[in-house]
Amino acid sequence: MNASISRWKVIAVVFAALSLLVIAPQIAYAAGPISWFVTSTVSTSNGPAWGRMLPWDKQGDNLVTYTEYPANGTPVIKVARSNPSVPTYTVIASIPSPTDHGGHIQEQSQMVQLSNGTILMAMRNRQTDLNWYGLPIVKSTDGGYTWTFVSQLDTNPNSGGRFDRGLWEPFLSVLPNGCIAGFYASEKHADGNPAYSQTVSERVSCDGGVTWGNEIFAAAQPGSARPGMPGFARMANGQFILVFEVCGTEDCSIHYKFSSNGTSWSNDLGQILPNQKSGPYVAVLSSGRILVTSACTNQISISDNNGASWYQNDPPAWNAGCSTWPAIYQTGYQNSNEVGVVVNLNGAIQIKFGHY
Repeated sequence: MNASISRWKVIAVVFAALSLLVIAPQIAYAAGPISWFVTSTVSTSNGPAWGRMLPWDKQGDNLVTYTEYPANGTPVIKVARSNPSVPTYTVIASIPSPTDHGGHIQEQSQMVQLSNGTILMAMRNRQTDLNWYGLPIVKSTDGGYTWTFVSQLDTNPNSGGRFDRGLWEPFLSVLPNGCIAGFYASEKHADGNPAYSQTVSERVSCDGGVTWGNEIFAAAQPGSARPGMPGFARMANGQFILVFEVCGTEDCSIHYKFSSNGTSWSNDLGQILPNQKSGPYVAVLSSGRILVTSACTNQISISDNNGASWYQNDPPAWNAGCSTWPAIYQTGYQNSNEVGVVVNLNGAIQIKFGHY
């Protein structure tokens, strides 16, 4: 039997059993290394990249979004669906790059689901002439099948045809009060006084992404430091962790810092997380364990004490080179100890599953 199908059948049985319980117990799993057991392929079509997952949405599905690059066209954002009854991934939506103003490059999508079931997706977008950058927010109210425009998380209409005045790498997260925190890398302040080569910026929406508040510098340092590629999660102690790379003044080493509310940040670049480099992602599991991975090491750093100390998992999910841009998630249903690492590797969006 196919290992992936077998895994989904097990999950389906667990899902059905849990649905019969009026009160589901909170399961605690002992800390231990992650053991990897199966790889699933989401897509091999048109050089897919930038894979991100929305695990176990309110429809009971796992959704993966990624970007395809057709040989004779502009990028297309895809959404693929899988669940226990249909364990393979099937494309359910395509979002092409806009064609106005001479065309756009739209890519690097990421999703989050609100309490009412609406799914929000953020993506980066730039005109092909580099005279405008944006971070569009779109929404789906039918489980990811159809999408409509909502707003821009931020824009830079004054980029002057420059590639180094962009907006990049959006990341959405729902705060405990229901508001949405939107993080991204910004080069809008590179000509300011003081000048910031790049910042990790944040805006907050409390109306479902329709409007966004003032820009917050979550990680910034005047000069040539380039914090970017943010990832964000709430820890078991109620505080929040932000991870990001720092290029320019460093070799894209990974830093992390904490916030009590997810919107107030210290005026520094935080602490370095050893043995991680470029494009990080952070996940907090239902057990409280924190996992961080990054693009140029593909290692998994683990903290079982809310980020006070870290150790590496042995073995890593992938023994690969740089630029896989991984993301890590709790992929089993509810409090399951299953995790999945999503990468674009060897011309495919793949997921390596493991448990601890």
